[in-house]
Amino acid sequence: MLNIGLAFPGRRVGGGTRGECSARKIMHLVPESNIAFQNELGHFALIIGPSNDPKDININFKEFEETQKNKFDLNDFKIKASKEKVFLISIPSQDVPFILESSFDCSDNTDMGFDFNFIQDDSPPAQTLIAPSSYQKSKNEEDKMAWLSKFCDKNISQSSLSEKFQIGDFFDENWAKDIDVTCLNKLS
Repeated sequence: MLNIGLAFPGRRVGGGTRGECSARKIMHLVPESNIAFQNELGHFALIIGPSNDPKDININFKEFEETQKNKFDLNDFKIKASKEKVFLISIPSQDVPFILESSFDCSDNTDMGFDFNFIQDDSPPAQTLIAPSSYQKSKNEEDKMAWLSKFCDKNISQSSLSEKFQIGDFFDENWAKDIDVTCLNKLS
């Protein structure tokens, strides 16, 4: 079995940089170690910040190590543009760890033929290591994804999210007090 270590050096927060599209924040709702272990339903959650001009979200999967004998079987996909929201995504369980990246699709921003594009409208994606539950060293961690699934197609308060996931500093005055939760099934 691969040794995935105690923490993954990716970033669970993306966006927040200059440019209208890339200034919008995106965060994976994972432990601070940035390693998430799939529950039996394959749940993964991310939260996107408010925007006056929402863009689609790119979800991409990458190999954790090129030397893996067993490859993962996941296809990249897009999530339709939305206001601030939590997405709980069911993805097929895998036998090997993999990296999940999410970012806003800022590719439709054009420079109108000018070459003065010195402020790029892109930012590094949020990245998290997703591992099968068999890699989990301690089974004492609460299944926060199962808790979040109770809010599918409902609203959840900022304070509940902040308390459960310890993300209070992610919110600012631009956020709604209640945030929609949308559940997507990518198991097929």
